Amino acid sequence: MKWFAVLALTAAFTAQAKPEMCFTRAGHDYGIDPLLLTAISIKESRLKADAVNGDNRNKTEDVCGMQVNSSHYKKLKQFNIDRARLLDDPCICVYAGAWVLAHNFRSYGKNWSSVGMYNTGPSPKLITQRNAYANDIKNIYRVLLARAIVAGGNNQSGIAAKTDTGNNEEPATQVIKKPVR
Repeated sequence: MKWFAVLALTAAFTAQAKPEMCFTRAGHDYGIDPLLLTAISIKESRLKADAVNGDNRNKTEDVCGMQVNSSHYKKLKQFNIDRARLLDDPCICVYAGAWVLAHNFRSYGKNWSSVGMYNTGPSPKLITQRNAYANDIKNIYRVLLARAIVAGGNNQSGIAAKTDTGNNEEPATQVIKKPVR
């Protein structure tokens, strides 16, 4: 029920909402740095809200700017979110992506491997791809963080600026906020 309330709030944000506002709100609501969500969207779709990838080996598809996999459709349906809404409303898409990532953090810990699972899932067979994906996200995140610092903005999420990690199993607390209460 808690998730329904959070996702219902997204209904207030229309497709006309500024994209950064969607990342900021979803990040705040799920306790994830909005820059991390932005990094994922850049990697997944280059921020293209209507992106569709139907070429997955497992016969699933990925949709919207966050490339939410169709394997999540059944659970998202509980929140009145379907494929069409993901493609039609960028904020719903960002919230759905944040929901997937938050689930990974709850299930597997707040670490870079969990970030990698956003793309690969938890299969041990995909560890090489998962680590590569996590490294790509980490690199994009570092650029976004540096740009925010140079632009005079501070890190609104309160995360530590230290992001140099050589190990994907290291806790990713530097990119994950503590839940707001």
